[in-house]
Amino acid sequence: MKLQVIVDNKSAVEGFATEWGFACMIGEDLLFDTGTTPEVLFGNLAQAGIKPENLKMVALSHADGDHTGGLMALIERNPEIEVVIHTTFTPGLVKQLRESNARLTLADTFTELSPGVHVTGPYPTREQALVIQTKTGLVIVTGCAHPDPVEILENIKKNMTGTIELMFGGMHLNKQTEAETLKTIADFRRLDVKKAGPCHCTGENAIQLFKEEYGDDFLEIAAGTTLQI
Repeated sequence: MKLQVIVDNKSAVEGFATEWGFACMIGEDLLFDTGTTPEVLFGNLAQAGIKPENLKMVALSHADGDHTGGLMALIERNPEIEVVIHTTFTPGLVKQLRESNARLTLADTFTELSPGVHVTGPYPTREQALVIQTKTGLVIVTGCAHPDPVEILENIKKNMTGTIELMFGGMHLNKQTEAETLKTIADFRRLDVKKAGPCHCTGENAIQLFKEEYGDDFLEIAAGTTLQI
């Protein structure tokens, strides 16, 4: 399966625009999060050779604008797209989605979106992650990992079998002290996370600490980055 980061604060491929936000393609027709603006979302999808009209589903990690900013424009372009949210989304956004006649799916708990691809639902946080089962283990994609990526990891390990091959995406460590980030990294090791690719809201200092700890198992993640899993 091919994964490609569509929106991030940084760009890894010429032609991919940047903004404070996150979005990632999962396979050929599932989008996880929508970045901050329709312009960057649609422009980078075009760079990736993806037509919004061909997407079948968009799953959202949480309701913050840097993850939902392109959503309503995407629904306008593709009214048949299925929108996967969870029960802690703000009432205002849910109302807006219902008024748009969007095809809504509420994920209260672990929900399989397609064979081997799951969202976690919001427990124990206000955010859901996306989990892909592969031959080598679980690949986890996070939007911001509010309030703590370790809680998300522990929840996944309680509910799914298999080693954690990779966790990548925003991890919201930009306000942590160095000692706190080192504790988070130690917890990643304790939970046997094989590879890590922090980006977006993780913070530059935290990203550097992950890079130093993980070495060859650290992944540089930015808009345009492609992974084959």
